[in-house]
Amino acid sequence: MASQQQIQQPSGSPVGRAVLGFLRFLLRFLFVVIIGALIGWGVYSAVPWFYRTVVQPVQRNTVLVEALGERLEERHARLQEQDIALQQSIADVEARVTTLEGDADVKAQHIQDAAEQIQQLDSRVAGLEKDLEAQEQAVSAVRSALDDAVDDLGGQADQVAGQTAELEGRLALLQTAQDLLKVRLLLLEGNARGASDTLALAAVHLDQAMPLLPEQAARLSALQERMVGLEALIAEDSYRVAPELESLWADVMDLVLPAVAQPAEESSS
Repeated sequence: MASQQQIQQPSGSPVGRAVLGFLRFLLRFLFVVIIGALIGWGVYSAVPWFYRTVVQPVQRNTVLVEALGERLEERHARLQEQDIALQQSIADVEARVTTLEGDADVKAQHIQDAAEQIQQLDSRVAGLEKDLEAQEQAVSAVRSALDDAVDDLGGQADQVAGQTAELEGRLALLQTAQDLLKVRLLLLEGNARGASDTLALAAVHLDQAMPLLPEQAARLSALQERMVGLEALIAEDSYRVAPELESLWADVMDLVLPAVAQPAEESSS
């Protein structure tokens, strides 16, 4: 009881209340200061941690997202460029395929035309072979006629000599005609050089016939000039080669045929 009274007495005095109020204020102030210091220390410590833990990762992620977006845009642009280049390449390939198909059609048509020309050439060669065979038969007939004429003339030496010269001349003309047929065959085969060489051989046979057939000197000279002109036409690959060659062969055969007819007339007489 005495202690309670002692405590209550100071509290009841104005000085005691002032001291008590000051102490309370001081305690509250210290509490506020301590709380403020703790809050300040917490904020001071939490701000760097929050910056390192939250802000920096967000900033890094933002930078990474922006870089990734730029890379995606660059890759998208590259893909678009590659797509355009690929489409252009496809268009070029399609154009080349179309061109190659057209070339293939043209080549196929050329091959077909060449095959038809070869067939026509084979037909003409077959016809010329038949003509050559007929001429060989004519040569055999001429040679047979020559042999018969030589046997029949017997003792008529001078007459036989003259007729033999004429027959030899006509035989040379027949060889000339054969050479002209060979020239025609070689031209059909596309061998212009061989045709020129054979034409030169025909000219040699024609030269051999000239001294043996003096009565035909004018016609033989004209034939020689025509052979020279024919050689020039062959060298020029002129379209007039074939008709000129046929005409020249016919004129040579006109000089040969009387030699075939003469023995028949003599046998009939």
